[in-house]
Amino acid sequence: MLFAMGVGVAAATFAQAPAGTSESMSTVVHSQAPEKLANEVRSAISGLADAGVFGATAVQDLHLDLAIPAQRVSDLGLLVDSGRISRDGVLVVGVTPGLQAESMGLRGGDRILSFNQVQLAGVDSAVQRLRDTVAGLPDRADVALTIERSGRQSRVTGTVSSRRLPAMRLLVGNADAKQSPPVPVSSDVAGCGRISDFDVAPRQRQLHAARVLSIDGKLAGPTDAHVFRVGAGRHTLEVGERIDPKYLPFNDRQRQAGVGARGGKSLQVDVPANTTLLIAAKLNAKALADWRSAAYWEPVVWTTVDEACR
Repeated sequence: MLFAMGVGVAAATFAQAPAGTSESMSTVVHSQAPEKLANEVRSAISGLADAGVFGATAVQDLHLDLAIPAQRVSDLGLLVDSGRISRDGVLVVGVTPGLQAESMGLRGGDRILSFNQVQLAGVDSAVQRLRDTVAGLPDRADVALTIERSGRQSRVTGTVSSRRLPAMRLLVGNADAKQSPPVPVSSDVAGCGRISDFDVAPRQRQLHAARVLSIDGKLAGPTDAHVFRVGAGRHTLEVGERIDPKYLPFNDRQRQAGVGARGGKSLQVDVPANTTLLIAAKLNAKALADWRSAAYWEPVVWTTVDEACR
């Protein structure tokens, strides 16, 4: 399996959502962008259908609702092999012309042994470790890699830049007929904001995927929704964890300790107007040894994004 580090399928994995990323698209969109985007979306949907992702769902019944908050994406332009189990480092399959990996001199066949002194050779889940390390880099960060090429080790350096992507919403199929009513919100006199459980939290900060189950006691909406519009002000959330089991030293049955009927924990948030709050599950390393304390994770607001809410 090939994995693009920071390009295409990896955008969400490498995304960080800092404050102040929203901007008016009308000032930056090239005249050919809508047609190009439409063609790429059609191609992606066709590929998913060919792969059987939608199963036996009839075209007229298809419904896909994807909401993604504004993001900052670290873009290396590096294609690596994530399917082959190896403790010899991360194998580079290729690089994207014009991006950072090429400018640093990386090429297909190289093996990355370490990245900014994070060891990748001799460890399990080296690709995941590389992804997590890159995800935590600030913009314009200096990086140093130890690589092996043709049996010889060398060191390459460079600077990793990032790009800012606007918030996106994609509705595919009979969306109007399938959508549940929106979560009732308080008066919009004071404005509105959003709450998002879209998973772009950096793992190296012990932040993991979460799911907003309810807002102010009401179900958060369609099961495939990840962004919820609310009135500006204080709200009570019920949040469940979706932590990958490989990060936990106990089994799934033990994960139910300390959670409510829906499997979540309570979190109070204050939502400013024109702001998106990103929710994550934060692992408590000290409590992991004793899962019965029910404190091995807690729901948190890990970052906020300034973006208009209408």
